[in-house]
Amino acid sequence: MYQSTIIVTKDIDAIEKLFIPEDKELNRAKYTIIKNKKQLIFNIDAEDATALKTAFNTITKVLLVWEKTQVLTSKV
Repeated sequence: MYQSTIIVTKDIDAIEKLFIPEDKELNRAKYTIIKNKKQLIFNIDAEDATALKTAFNTITKVLLVWEKTQVLTSKV
């Protein structure tokens, strides 16, 4: 079993909403989201390294889109 954690400390309320429709159980991996006052914590559990990479990429792709959107809207 492989495990990884991603911690987000910026715009946690908005980012949490982005993950509501996301499927948190993939074929051989799953992730949970824990929110506290200052951070959003993604805990990933995977059966193998490939599944870990898939779950990690699923989360980071959404975060990248959010980040790029913020940059574009701040320039308007």
